[in-house]
Amino acid sequence: MNAPKILWGMDPLLHVPLQLMIFQVKTLTSVPEHDGIYCHHSHPVRNVEIMGVVQMVHRASKRILYNLDDGTGAIQCIMWIPDQYLAMQITSGIPGHQEHKLGEVIRLIGQPTEFKGCIQITFQPGDTATCEDPNEETVFRLRVLNQERFVYSKPVVLPDIEKKSRPPVSTITLLDRIRAWVSSRDEFDYLELEDDKVNNELAREIVRGAAPGIHPALETAQAAKLISKCVQQLMSERIVEFKSMSQMILRVVKAPSLSTTIPMLLDSARDEWTPNLIVLDDSEEETIES
Repeated sequence: MNAPKILWGMDPLLHVPLQLMIFQVKTLTSVPEHDGIYCHHSHPVRNVEIMGVVQMVHRASKRILYNLDDGTGAIQCIMWIPDQYLAMQITSGIPGHQEHKLGEVIRLIGQPTEFKGCIQITFQPGDTATCEDPNEETVFRLRVLNQERFVYSKPVVLPDIEKKSRPPVSTITLLDRIRAWVSSRDEFDYLELEDDKVNNELAREIVRGAAPGIHPALETAQAAKLISKCVQQLMSERIVEFKSMSQMILRVVKAPSLSTTIPMLLDSARDEWTPNLIVLDDSEEETIES
């Protein structure tokens, strides 16, 4: 398994019985130094669910043993009788446990364990049930095949902890980045500024932080508006001005000061037709006299 042990709990398959065929259970790989944990593909496994025909029933004083066969293989399933029920099992049976007979098709949930180098399943009272519907076994197999293809064989996608732990990017960060970008030029094409990879990604990250789950097309449009707002701010500081309006060419009037940060009024405004999006209203622009 690729994920470290501390992140196993974030895999939902660890917390549910994996529905498997018996041949899959017998090929589970044990995880060294972690008793009771097995590996199926890249997922940690603690419990499994199988369905099969009872081939053998063996009752002893302290255990009940079933041998189940589903056509892909046979496996031994054992239930250790709790001490408090040892004396009463003969007369009144074990509370919660359903007795099964040869030839019955049953569903069983238990924990894979190893005995003499072979995998068996250890189950508890109440973890078995007789299948009454003749189609239930077929449906179970189809479900296993479907989950094997679309769930079990896919790696679990863990959250990017490093990214989540970083503070959110602010519009001031974007403005400072664009200031630095402008400071290295005498003049520039506005589209060149907008298409800059770092500027574009910073703007997109701000938009995603303000509107999680935003549609990609709206994200692109809002990011472009943010970059436009930054340029307007630099123009209000008389740092840049248009050299050619038709060709969208701007020139640098004076070198920008990176030590001064001009806040931008982008936090409280919202778009009327798109909820939770940043609105860039020119009427709210604050001009700072240099």
